[in-house]
Amino acid sequence: MCGIVGFSGSPDPQRLKRMTQSIFHRGPDDESLYQTDNFSVGFRRLSIVDLSKNIYPVSNEDASVLVFLNGEIYNYQALRKELKDLGHKFKTNSDTEVIAHGYEEWGENVVSKLRGMFVYIIHDKKIDELFIARDRLGIKPFYYSVFNDRIVFASEIKALFAGFEIDRSANENSVFQFLAYRLHDIDSATFYANVKRLLPGHKLHIDRMGNYHIEKYWFPRFNSAFSSSLSDKEYSDAFRNKFIETVKLHMIGDVPIGTTLSGGLDSSGVTSLAATFYKEIGSNESFYTFSAIHPGETVNEEEFIDSVVKFCGANSIKVIPKVDDFWRDLDLWLYFQEEPVISAAPYAYFTVMREARKYVTVILSGQGGDELLAGYIPYFVSYWQSAWDQGKPMKALVELFKGRDLYLKYILKKIDMLFSRKSQIRPIEFLNKPKSYEKPEFKHKRNLNERLFEDVNSTTTQCLLRYEDKNSMANSLESRVPFYDHEMVEFIFNLPIDQKIKNGWNRYVYRNALKGLMPEKNRLRRSKIGFTNPEWEWIERRQQNFFEVFSSAEFRSRKFWNADKILEGFKKALKNQLRGDILFFWRVFSVEMWLRNQVDNFEVLDTSKLIQKYNQSR
Repeated sequence: MCGIVGFSGSPDPQRLKRMTQSIFHRGPDDESLYQTDNFSVGFRRLSIVDLSKNIYPVSNEDASVLVFLNGEIYNYQALRKELKDLGHKFKTNSDTEVIAHGYEEWGENVVSKLRGMFVYIIHDKKIDELFIARDRLGIKPFYYSVFNDRIVFASEIKALFAGFEIDRSANENSVFQFLAYRLHDIDSATFYANVKRLLPGHKLHIDRMGNYHIEKYWFPRFNSAFSSSLSDKEYSDAFRNKFIETVKLHMIGDVPIGTTLSGGLDSSGVTSLAATFYKEIGSNESFYTFSAIHPGETVNEEEFIDSVVKFCGANSIKVIPKVDDFWRDLDLWLYFQEEPVISAAPYAYFTVMREARKYVTVILSGQGGDELLAGYIPYFVSYWQSAWDQGKPMKALVELFKGRDLYLKYILKKIDMLFSRKSQIRPIEFLNKPKSYEKPEFKHKRNLNERLFEDVNSTTTQCLLRYEDKNSMANSLESRVPFYDHEMVEFIFNLPIDQKIKNGWNRYVYRNALKGLMPEKNRLRRSKIGFTNPEWEWIERRQQNFFEVFSSAEFRSRKFWNADKILEGFKKALKNQLRGDILFFWRVFSVEMWLRNQVDNFEVLDTSKLIQKYNQSR
């Protein structure tokens, strides 16, 4: 895991150095600055595979192909063998060198051979052009901007501003749809008008004149069938084999590895398997799990965390995120997030990863299971519609009956919110809609697999992966997400619908596949919380912070909202305990803090000092 920065055009060592230093936290172990007449690339390295120093950029035999890699290539050993058999000579043990020789052998199509999370930059010196690719799911970030005929790029937005005087104006449409509809990270737009993200599964080509074009390279398909002739056992056996293979691949590295453990179904499964494999490879290091707990709060999941820890014999490190710590850390946390955050929940993950960095360099996460395997209750609606559309109305009725304990609780909660008036506001009434704004057409698909496919490719997944990367790399920690391995994703996409939801259970095939491999208490768990905070309580306890911001001259001067309405709405939400509405006001607060700290004013922090502080406590 690393960080990359760079730009096209004539070299400028000072700008390149500033950009590279701004992402020190992404790679405290090594630095490389590479400059030619037409391209400059800076690199910060967090050493995971092959801990040798000063190996970047990595090249092929005659140094005509140079490569920088942010991420991990999990199948590099198999590709290395294949390329050796084809006559290639390797100088290092790094996964990056596989890309250099692979490009020499297969050209741009090398990306189709890679299994991992990555952004790589290839400089083909023979034609003096850059070839950049982002992994299929968008696990690793990549941003770019055009400035004075240069294309400027980086793993983090702050590096663009550290190097060049790019206009930091807010993207009014992105701000509006975030506040009004909770939509963000749905396309190439960011919250900055002059910064874009390279989309997942896309390639960026820059020629020596600075001209560029973008091309999509991943075209996954999904199975729209409701069921098939194969048995549940056949599907669960196939899933088990694929998942075991995937988690094992995600264990590669020459540094200590642990897991984040919320106590939920997905992180419990990943942790149980990872701990088993850690013992099998004979590691002398202790296996650690890292969790957030909230004693005395309704969101506390400690009993489920302890169940997994006991099952796999791991060392459990627990963090208690506290409201005072949150407000103390807020500016720093939002600095690393770079864009507004939809709730305070990801802060719990940030605190967990900060603690994890004292013990390990790599963690595995359960992120993705809900989005791929229909773990959320609203997915049942698409299941019922799928059954009805495919001529299986009785299936829908039977499923409704078998899962009644889940669905009825969800439906009754919605009814309670409606009639008890726990949700009373329409966000759009508080906002000023930009003239150019057109709401994206997001009508949820009736076919369950098609809806899951949509969520992974364009809605839910991208914001979750943004939080995952920002939280981990802020702490110089590599986070790996086995569920988002592209072969795992393609396998799940091609399962019939009734392997996602069946007999009253969501994530049906996953629960079957992991029987005996994880605690039954967790495997058969119905409730879901995940990494979060008691947000209502935190906001209520520190409501004065919100009132001060919402009453300020800066806030009242913004064109995005009606400040008087927001202030009155916040008062009403607190007075009437409108828990369903409170997160709208958090979103407004988050945008205002972002505007103050990263749009109106911008300062690059010296994150090397933060990393030194973390390392001293290890």
